[in-house]
Amino acid sequence: MEYLYATPWTDLLVLLVLMFLFARHEADWEPTTARSGVYFYYLNPKAVIIFWPQFVLCRILVSSDLLHGALVLLLFFLPLAPLLHRFFYVPWRKAFLIASCFLVYMTVITVLIHKERVAEEATSPIDLEEVLGRSRDNPAPSP
Repeated sequence: MEYLYATPWTDLLVLLVLMFLFARHEADWEPTTARSGVYFYYLNPKAVIIFWPQFVLCRILVSSDLLHGALVLLLFFLPLAPLLHRFFYVPWRKAFLIASCFLVYMTVITVLIHKERVAEEATSPIDLEEVLGRSRDNPAPSP
C-alpha cells in the first residue's frame, strides 16, 4: 500500500508538468509563492485542492481489480478536461490533450499496481492443510 501514500503527489506533479508542456501560456499552472505549507511552495495550491483528493480516491479504487480499475480510470478521465478548462483556463483542445496524456500515464500506473497485487497474491497464500498434513505424516520426535 505504499503506492497509495506517496504517488498522488507524483500524479499531481505529472499533471502540472503536462500543463506546463502543453498549455504554458494559456494555463494557470505555475506554483505559488505562498509558504503556508511545504506542498504549497512547490505545487499550485489550486491544483492540490482540486486534484489531490481525486488522485487519492482513484488510487484507492484502482487497487481493487483491473476491470474495475479501467472503469475508474474512465470515470476519472471524464471530469479531468472540464476541470482543467474551468479552473485553470486551459482551452478545450489542450485540456483534452493533457487529459489524454494523463490517462495514458494513469493506465500504466494501474497496470503496474495490478501486476504488483497479483505478485503479492501469488507469494502470500499459505495452504494450512498442506502444512498440517505434513506435520501428521512426519510427527516431531518427543523428548
